[in-house]
Amino acid sequence: MKTSGVAVSKRWRRWAGAAACGAVLVTAPVASAQDETPVEPRPERLYFNPGALLGSARVVALGGAYVGIAEGAAGFPSNLAALAHRGPTLEKDWDLGVTLSWLDLPFTSGRTRDVDNDGKADASRDRRQLLGGLLLQYKRFGIGFALRNSAVTYCATEACAGDGERIRVSMTQSVLAGAVSFGQDDFILALGIYAAQATFQLASGGPDLRYGDTAVAVDMLYRPHGRPWRLGVTVRPEVVADWRREEGQSPVLAGRTLFGAVVSPAVLSLGASWRMGEGAERYNRLSPAARRQLILEGDALPVPDEEPKDAPAGRWLISAQVDLLSSVDNAVPLRSFASTAEEEPVGHTTLFAPRLGVEHDTVPGMVRLRAGVYAEPSPFDGRPPRPHITGGFEVFVLRYWEDWSISASFDLASRYTNVGLSIGFWR
Repeated sequence: MKTSGVAVSKRWRRWAGAAACGAVLVTAPVASAQDETPVEPRPERLYFNPGALLGSARVVALGGAYVGIAEGAAGFPSNLAALAHRGPTLEKDWDLGVTLSWLDLPFTSGRTRDVDNDGKADASRDRRQLLGGLLLQYKRFGIGFALRNSAVTYCATEACAGDGERIRVSMTQSVLAGAVSFGQDDFILALGIYAAQATFQLASGGPDLRYGDTAVAVDMLYRPHGRPWRLGVTVRPEVVADWRREEGQSPVLAGRTLFGAVVSPAVLSLGASWRMGEGAERYNRLSPAARRQLILEGDALPVPDEEPKDAPAGRWLISAQVDLLSSVDNAVPLRSFASTAEEEPVGHTTLFAPRLGVEHDTVPGMVRLRAGVYAEPSPFDGRPPRPHITGGFEVFVLRYWEDWSISASFDLASRYTNVGLSIGFWR
């Protein structure tokens, strides 16, 4: 009996051991599956702040009040209708224009500048912005592409020991558009595919985490022939760019969990411009190319008499504009990536940005002076709009193939300085 009892006891221990091994084998895959559960991004959306004024020397000097002017490649990023807005001296059926602006803020350090207008010194390690545009006109039609890129680097940890602890953020707004003019170039309508994109990566390199989406933009310009004024309207839709997860990607960089989307607020801009002085009624005169096209097409509209190229068209130009920025939900600022940043919502109220610019042909055909003001709204709670003073000049240099000029501009505000210099064509 004792022998039999020992045998039973040994069998029981072997069965218990086998059962335990089986339990481990069964539970191991479950634990492994739990460890491989993908990390989800944060529910908040990163706010795409329209930010600092960026553009050609003329656009900046006029305080950004350019929606109601909409001239040339420099005006294309402000109002898409500039694509089909033929210059008053254009003689060919086609025209090509290029604009490029770069903002680096080399004269101020992160401890003294406040680009975000949040009342605090910038927490970024570096910050650069780029604006570019290309347009092609043919008769009444125009097509073009423009983009604005902002690149910022933040320290994700207080030590910030190396590039592996820094997050580089690149945010881009771009538009591919077409436009057409009607009548005596009195009315111009433009449509565009508007996109908001963002890229996140470690400063040391590695795979990119990308966000992106598109919407439709609609712009207009009314420039009645024989009148000294223009009206412009631009509509930039709200774009919510979701994270485009690639296989095996995790929304974590330098120990920071990224956001589920990037949101660019909708912007409605209303602008007007007026010419004053002798010949102000020529402000919206037809170009030789447009006049020739009306004659060849045998349009029912009367063809105005051709005017001398050097005929005065008003020495004063005044431009006014107001931008309306929509509110957004569940948004946080870009500086949330900084190791010293505090969590706070932004952009949940509607914002207004009034602008006013003045240009004077001080020496006709040789020198132009410009000045402007605007109020930069802040998406941060409790922050009042920041006033800016702008200005600049343009000087005719020489005539070789085209009429060349040099332009300069400045944009001054509290904890913000932007000085620009550009080379272009005298118009």
